[in-house]
Amino acid sequence: MTAAAPLVLVADDHSVVRNGCCRLLEPPLGRFEVLEAGSGAEALAVLAAHPEVAVVLTDLNMPGEPSGIALVERLARLGPAVLVLSMHEAPEVAARCVAVGAAGYLSKADDPGDIVQAIAAAIAGRVWMSRDTARAIAPAVDDARPLSVRDREVMRLLGETSDLQAIATAIGVSRKTMANLLVKLRSRHGVRRTADLVRIATRSERAPPV
Repeated sequence: MTAAAPLVLVADDHSVVRNGCCRLLEPPLGRFEVLEAGSGAEALAVLAAHPEVAVVLTDLNMPGEPSGIALVERLARLGPAVLVLSMHEAPEVAARCVAVGAAGYLSKADDPGDIVQAIAAAIAGRVWMSRDTARAIAPAVDDARPLSVRDREVMRLLGETSDLQAIATAIGVSRKTMANLLVKLRSRHGVRRTADLVRIATRSERAPPV
């Protein structure tokens, strides 16, 4: 039996952007099932009707409310991985999106293939950013979001073991919550792989200060 295609919600107030993303992501070019929304409010309504959505690819600023960082935060709280596709390239904007739960940040100037890679990474529980964006936002993310007590504990445990299930059990969270924590920590440290995060934690004799 063929597995169902992952469901992606594309939210953008410009129909040409939505149509372009749909052509890129849906068969025959892509391998995803796609829903569309033309505003933040519509995106929230679609998510309410389709909780199985795996990834939301959203513009940052759309007419109406919610929009901007508030929209990213509300979408992330509903469970799907949120990727921001925006015209804004300032690292401070990307950092603020990551700080409220975004799993990745893309510029509309990026290669279209990056969108496919970012969605695949988000579905796998990984953060995705272009190398340049990750480097640029690392200091801004450090300023935007200090490590919480639980974040510091995860980093400490990563310095002792790479067994992610053991770490999840030790801090009393589910695998999904653990995956979300790793996305946040990878974003904070400007790395794309958990293995890189483990190396950072191993090199650190103590966790970064709050």
